[in-house]
Amino acid sequence: WRQRQLEYTWLRALMDRYEDFWSVTQASLDFTLKTLGLEAKPDLLTRIAAAYDALTLYPEALTALQGLAPTRLAIFSNGSPAMLTNLTRQAGIDGLLETVISVDEIRTYKPDPRGYRLVEDRLGLTRDEILFVSSNPC
Repeated sequence: WRQRQLEYTWLRALMDRYEDFWSVTQASLDFTLKTLGLEAKPDLLTRIAAAYDALTLYPEALTALQGLAPTRLAIFSNGSPAMLTNLTRQAGIDGLLETVISVDEIRTYKPDPRGYRLVEDRLGLTRDEILFVSSNPC
């Protein structure tokens, strides 16, 4: 599901056919279930996808983020603003972040360079002053 989700964002960015991340999340889940030979009714798809809106932090994440103070912290994500607001609030990290930056603002997906320029502009920093830490394995 996650791999397909990333692939869908890359393809949409290359084709310049933006859809918000929630739509991509649902489409990739639907594809994954069909590929596995599973059939899900729309309400089940919605409930499964909603779990993506309630991800929990890794056990050490909160302590690590707190330990980084007074470093400026931000999230730069493909996630839609509503998804990111929900996730940061329920995880209890919203108060630790200076800002949350979504590619939704520029209607494309990472790794489009415009997204990284958006981060530079929003934070008022150059690329040499920013460290990106990814949750993706590749």
